[in-house]
Amino acid sequence: MDSYEAFDKYLDFAEEYDELGQPRRAQKPRPAAKQKKKPAPALTDFDDDATTWVPSYAASLDPLHHERAWLIESVAPFYRDNVITDVTRRVKGGKEANVYCCTAHPAAGVELIAAKLYRPRMLRTLKNDALYKSGRDLRNEEGKLIKGRREKLALVQKSRFGQHLDMVWWINNEYSVQRTLFEAGADVPRPIGHNGNTILMDYVGDAGQAAPLLSDVSLDREEAAVLFDVIMDNIRLMLEHHFVHGDLSAFNILYWEEEIYIIDFPQVVNARVNPNARMLLQRDVTRICDYFARFKVKSNPAQITHTLWEPYMGDL
Repeated sequence: MDSYEAFDKYLDFAEEYDELGQPRRAQKPRPAAKQKKKPAPALTDFDDDATTWVPSYAASLDPLHHERAWLIESVAPFYRDNVITDVTRRVKGGKEANVYCCTAHPAAGVELIAAKLYRPRMLRTLKNDALYKSGRDLRNEEGKLIKGRREKLALVQKSRFGQHLDMVWWINNEYSVQRTLFEAGADVPRPIGHNGNTILMDYVGDAGQAAPLLSDVSLDREEAAVLFDVIMDNIRLMLEHHFVHGDLSAFNILYWEEEIYIIDFPQVVNARVNPNARMLLQRDVTRICDYFARFKVKSNPAQITHTLWEPYMGDL
C-alpha cells in the first residue's frame, strides 16, 4: 500500500468519525432521493503486513475502535525499520494530530520516541492556510517540486488526491524545518524520521510523564525572565534561517526540567518570500510577551519585532 492509498483509506474511515473520534450521527435521508448505504471500511484493509505486530496501546483498544487501525498503519513502517518497538500510550490528542509515546529500538540510541500522527482531516482545522502558503513551493513526498497539470488541478478542485498532496506539503514542511532548526542549535525536539502522516521525534519527558505545555506551568519571576530571553533567542535563530514560526505561543512550547522545547512547525513561513512574514512575526512575539507579562516580565512587542527583523530582513 503506498502513501496515497493509505491516505485514501484514512479519509474513508474518517467519514465514520468526527475529529475527536466520536461516531458521527446518522443523518436522515432526503425524501426525494434514495441514499446508498456506504459499507463500513474493513479493518483488514489497513493491516496489510502490519497484522503480525500490534502495539500495546492499540491492543488495549476495541478491535473496531477508529484509532486502532489508523495507529497500526501509521507506525508500522517504523517498527519494520527497527526504529520503535512499541507504542505504550497516547500523550496528547487534538483535532489536527495525536501524539503517542513509543519505546525506541536499542539501535535508536534513546529510550523513548514521540510519534505525531496527523489526522486525515487535519486540513479542515487549518484556517486561512493561504496566509502561510504564499510564496512557498509545493513539493511531493520525495521533496521534488510539483509541476504536473494533474497535481495542480487536484489541488484546485480539492479532490482526495489534492487533499493528499496538501497534507504531504504541510507535513514535509514541518519535518524539514524542525530538522534545520535542530541542526542549527534551536531548542526543538530532535526529529528522527517521517513517513506518510507520521513524524517521529525525541520524546520530551520521562516514562511516567510527558513534558507539560508552557501554558500549564507556573514560573517565578526570575525563571520567567530567563525563559523569555531563551525564547526570543530561538525566534532570532529562526529568522537567521529565514523562518517565522507563524503560530508561536505558550501552547506549543514544552517545559521540562527548567528548559523549553518549541514544537509544531507545519505553518512556518519563509520570511524571504512570504509577504505576511513580518505580521506573523509580530503576532508570535506579542503572544509570547503577553504570556510572560503575567510573571511580571516587561516587554515591548513592537520594538522587539523591529529589533529582530531588521538584521536579517530589513532590506526586504
